[in-house]
Amino acid sequence: MSLFNTRKTESRKERSEKFLLSQRVRINPNLPEIANEADAEFKSPEDAVKRAVTAFLAAQIAIDICNGETGTESAEFFTNIIGELGLDNELTADEKKYFALADEHAPRISPEDANQFQWRIEMCMPLFWACGFLGNDDLPFPSDITDTSDLIKLLGGCHSFAEVMSHVKMHTPSEILDNADVCLRMDWACVEARLKNDRSICGDLMSDVVMEQHKGFNWLIGAFDAEDWDNVRAHT
Repeated sequence: MSLFNTRKTESRKERSEKFLLSQRVRINPNLPEIANEADAEFKSPEDAVKRAVTAFLAAQIAIDICNGETGTESAEFFTNIIGELGLDNELTADEKKYFALADEHAPRISPEDANQFQWRIEMCMPLFWACGFLGNDDLPFPSDITDTSDLIKLLGGCHSFAEVMSHVKMHTPSEILDNADVCLRMDWACVEARLKNDRSICGDLMSDVVMEQHKGFNWLIGAFDAEDWDNVRAHT
């Protein structure tokens, strides 16, 4: 999302609020500004890429389950990719359950659970964007699920982690915090719209996408001690 053809003399909070009002999204002037550059605990590019790629591939298995498959074939396929990239040790406890499906005797995962898990694709998007993998300077406005077709092609053409890292063009800490701040305020609007049953509060925002991206940003900048990927929370 491009915040930001606004005056840099304005605070980050002011720029975020101006952008959201231009998108017909209601603001909460009482929400504080997100952490500044000095206080944020940014993940390194390498850690961000490892987490994003691993979580993204795990979510692909969940998508196949939602499409009526057992997950066994896709788990085998993505296990080979994880091994080729040297990311075997990066799997979280939740992700291991999906990759375990490569063993046809492993406990099955219900379509309902897989449907919930597949939303983690959106949790990855702030990480991919921050590392420059989305093909442009802006994180797409979250009015719909993110198109990942170009990302799949990019990752599919990589055969080592070093090759993946060669695509990194890291955004600045200030740019990352700009987008994290506006995402926090978007999530507040989505929650408020749900509580008041009034879609006009959040404009064209897709609330599930916003919530997952908010969690991704929290992990990326270390907000609210968000270290455990499986249990990151969105705070508004």
